[in-house]
Amino acid sequence: MWRLRWLTEPGRAAFVLDKGVVIAATPAAAHLGVAIGMGQSSACGLVPDALALARDETAERATLDLAAQAALRYTPSVAQHLRDTILLEVAGSLRLFGGVRALMRLLRRDLDALHVQARCSMAPTAHGAWLLAQAGGALRYTARPRSLACALDRLPCDALPEARPHLDWLGAVGCATLGQLRGLPRAGLGRRSSATLLDALSQAYEGQALRYTPYVAPDRFARHLDLQDRIEQAEVVLAIAGRLMQSLCVWLAARRQAARGIRIDLHHERGRRARAPTTIDMALAEPAWVVAHFMAPLRERLARQTLAEPVVAITLHCESLADFAPDSGLLFPDPRNAPAEYRRLLDLLTARLGPGQILRPHPVADHRPEVANAWINAAPSHASGAPASQTRPGRPPGQRTCAQARTETPGASFGPVALAERPFWMLPEPRALAMRGDRPLLGTPLQLVRGPERIESGWWDGHFAVRDYFVAQDQQAVRYWIYRERDADPARWFLHGIFG
Repeated sequence: MWRLRWLTEPGRAAFVLDKGVVIAATPAAAHLGVAIGMGQSSACGLVPDALALARDETAERATLDLAAQAALRYTPSVAQHLRDTILLEVAGSLRLFGGVRALMRLLRRDLDALHVQARCSMAPTAHGAWLLAQAGGALRYTARPRSLACALDRLPCDALPEARPHLDWLGAVGCATLGQLRGLPRAGLGRRSSATLLDALSQAYEGQALRYTPYVAPDRFARHLDLQDRIEQAEVVLAIAGRLMQSLCVWLAARRQAARGIRIDLHHERGRRARAPTTIDMALAEPAWVVAHFMAPLRERLARQTLAEPVVAITLHCESLADFAPDSGLLFPDPRNAPAEYRRLLDLLTARLGPGQILRPHPVADHRPEVANAWINAAPSHASGAPASQTRPGRPPGQRTCAQARTETPGASFGPVALAERPFWMLPEPRALAMRGDRPLLGTPLQLVRGPERIESGWWDGHFAVRDYFVAQDQQAVRYWIYRERDADPARWFLHGIFG
């Protein structure tokens, strides 16, 4: 069970005000004399440079939700109790995570990464654990009902909220601790106080059922962060976005899902100088749930991003989700993970070079070599803004042929043409060859080694190709892929490719 205390930067002197009264303070502010219940003027007089913040109940609720999502990683039985308490049922998780102290260390590590300070305790009853956490101090751990009773008996009566309305009467009869309160006759205590006080004692000591609703992570993720200063450097925006990514990954772990893409809105000045936020859309080729998988492409995107106006707030959205299977932790790496690393590399290259700059070959069912190989975006289509079916016919200079493109697409069926011999290098445009008699020349006369392979295609799109392809070889044993136009008189020869 964790009682949330504060959310701030480590070592920063700050305090929270509610109606002009200090209700929370960082350790640095408390060390300088700021105390709970102190007025605003007194606190500011003690620490003039301290950060004074007004209470934000919406932010408190968001922080409590975030801590509950972090707890869902270790047990499915999580509940929010009161306004600042999280209850965990960990009886079935202790052996899995190596015991109480190991589990507490893991939880504290996750909450520290979220910049959340907490006090914790563990007891056989939920209400007893909550009372021990309220008392503060080091980790309070009791495993047996007898040790729990001993620990609770030492607490003052005002630690139990139901006893606070009756403190004057309890003090008059000499009752100062919960142990003395529990020793009073139950019937007389019920007549002079209330039934709720008796129920609270039963819940703390005897484990009477405590009603609560199990916490369920929300279906969508949207987190907004208002900045204390105006940010003009992309590096600072990246550091702040890293905190939001931590929250996102905690939410993904709680839902056992991964993100296919995210959207970051960088909000600028408000009021008269208001302008639309700068939006960064990131679609991922491989669904991600680890902070590093988001930060690498985001760093490249921000390096190319120019901030026209200072950033005053950041919002992170995630709605495109996918199921994920966590790593199995095998001794030897699973070769099936290689495609996932390849897709993460595509995310990084796309963020660095820009959308539409990373292409992959895509075979087209056409016999003409210059049409059979098209190029499509290697990254997800919604990342670049181009539809998935958009292709680029032809071939950039020095790229592979349509035959190799076919081999990279499992399941593509092209009939016998897919099995024909093709050169590794294709020319962007066929090159006309000189003739000596009836033989084509390329420095030296070419000897026809294999062929012909006849192609008649393209009559439907106005680019009718009527060709006979041959494999030819020169005197240095270099092989070429050439063709002859059958409808030309006299016949013309063209070089279309070179074998490696």
